[in-house]
Amino acid sequence: MPRLANVNLLGVLLAAIAIYFVGFIWYGLLFAEPYLNGIGVYFGEGMESVTWMTPEGARTDTQMPMDITWMLAGMVIPIVLAFGLGWHMKQKGIKSLQTAVLFGLWLSLLIGVPLMGYALVYSPWHSVTAFLVDASHTVVTFVVGCAVLSFFD
Repeated sequence: MPRLANVNLLGVLLAAIAIYFVGFIWYGLLFAEPYLNGIGVYFGEGMESVTWMTPEGARTDTQMPMDITWMLAGMVIPIVLAFGLGWHMKQKGIKSLQTAVLFGLWLSLLIGVPLMGYALVYSPWHSVTAFLVDASHTVVTFVVGCAVLSFFD
């Protein structure tokens, strides 16, 4: 299996897919409305309009513009995260599923969740709801990523 810095790249790819899928479930299915409201995106009655903040102020339209470039760039993040988790697991010699899950949990709580705190503190709306969605997503993605990587040595 191809490796980079002694990290199994198939494991990285599969962990990245799992991480991306968790994001889809988290932000697309389970917590879409509270998260969007928490970051200042509001849908009108019957979903016929959406209002969000832009650098020029609030904007209301029938739909938010989607830039495919940003969506594609968003696919890079899980790959980099999966590689980083895999590299750290290699450095610590973590191979078992249980140890990997605990490692992912601790990394998420000590590094990932505090990073999510910046948006809570520095965004203009200080949304605890958005922070909780982001933080819980971070914990789950770190744990899932490490769990998948534990199967690839």
